[in-house]
Amino acid sequence: MIELKTLRLRDFTDDDIGHVFAGLSHPDVIRHYGVSYATLQECQAQMAWFKSLRDNDSGQWMALEALSGGAFLGAVGVSSLLRQHHSAELGYWLLPQFWGHGYMREALAGFLRHAFSELGLHRISAVVEVDNTASRKLLDALNFTMEGVQRDCEIKHGKYISLLSYSLLSSDPQSPY
Repeated sequence: MIELKTLRLRDFTDDDIGHVFAGLSHPDVIRHYGVSYATLQECQAQMAWFKSLRDNDSGQWMALEALSGGAFLGAVGVSSLLRQHHSAELGYWLLPQFWGHGYMREALAGFLRHAFSELGLHRISAVVEVDNTASRKLLDALNFTMEGVQRDCEIKHGKYISLLSYSLLSSDPQSPY
């Protein structure tokens, strides 16, 4: 568990499935996210994935909740963790009713400190759809470096999309983590 100024990052429990489904079935959340679920039963796969990351030491995802009141806000984590390279890929999402309040910036800053110090990572990468300006601004504010564009690298809703590649190194001079 990680306690921050207004948030707590904690391991997922089975009781979180309704919240995870609410996020990963919400059109505004999944617009720029690579996973979505049509039913609560399908969302069990996401819960199993969160658990398998920890069990296989291939990542860690955490639930975000408000310190005051305990409301579930979203999720943050890393996957594709490669211990031999000290690297992993960052992911995150927030329920829309909590957008624009600085919660994800606080959560990511706390999680990044944890990832570098406790998980022993050196490189954290992130990929963002080109038109996801909110995520791009967030990564810029957290001192990630935009490394390049992966042009037309995925198909989404029958159309090619491009992704921006970002990274943050533990040794970056601008890294406050």
